[in-house]
Amino acid sequence: MAPNTGRQFKHVFEQANNQLRSTFGCEMTELPQKEKVTISQKRAAQRTQTQNSLSSSSKSYILTSTIAAPLRTPAILPAPAVPTSAAESAYVGLYTFILALIYISPGQSIPESRLEKQLKRMNADNYVLSGEKTEKVLKKMEKEGYTLKVRERDGGGEETVDYMVGPRGKAEVGEKGVAGLIRKVWGKMGPERVDLERRLVRSLGDRVELKIGREDTEEDEEQTQMDEEGAGDEEDQEEGRGIGRRRLSRGAPKTPARRTSGRRGRNALVEDEADSEDEEEEEEEEEGAESEDE
Repeated sequence: MAPNTGRQFKHVFEQANNQLRSTFGCEMTELPQKEKVTISQKRAAQRTQTQNSLSSSSKSYILTSTIAAPLRTPAILPAPAVPTSAAESAYVGLYTFILALIYISPGQSIPESRLEKQLKRMNADNYVLSGEKTEKVLKKMEKEGYTLKVRERDGGGEETVDYMVGPRGKAEVGEKGVAGLIRKVWGKMGPERVDLERRLVRSLGDRVELKIGREDTEEDEEQTQMDEEGAGDEEDQEEGRGIGRRRLSRGAPKTPARRTSGRRGRNALVEDEADSEDEEEEEEEEEGAESEDE
């Protein structure tokens, strides 16, 4: 633009975007400003803050596709051939996976140690991408604005390193892109998919819409109804057993408790002693009979 034409920028920008949409199926999207996360960054921003820096504009733009989502397939929109389509596809897949890990982490920030652990689990800790190792690829992601590496020292002097989502990661991937990746990997439908969708909304916010079909909702409602009916049947059975026990206790004839008087107890003892004496007499008679026979 010519000098002293800043007031016309908005009009020219809109016209240029209209041409891009109608001709190439893309548009210029302004990148969000980098977040000031550490205390030193916030203090530096306050010291250098001027009247011109009060604007929320980052003055950085990227091209994003405006083609409808169903048409964004590799057959229609292949990956750029620089350096090769396979290498660029692998790079997109890797940074989308890393951004997904960051987005679903608490506070949308992941420690460097945890990121390395997750990459190792995916066999990507020593992954070679177009001759570049993962460590170098992570630096490339940071340089291109997909990730933001934050270094900060705590009160004890130890340095902590965390990864956050960068401006370009928010613009090109964002919450919707992460949700799409997770849905694609999950794949399954049914009640478990309904639970997954609800978790995505809780983790990624309102920008992610629930994608639950009517069949999934009906299956989830049927499962909930079956669980409620099962719980109700168990309560009815338990209540029925309680009523049955109360009825049995009420209808059963009361048998008087057997009481043993002191006299009867003493007679029983006497009878036992008499029986023992009779047994001793019988044994003596048998011994006497055997001696006479001899």
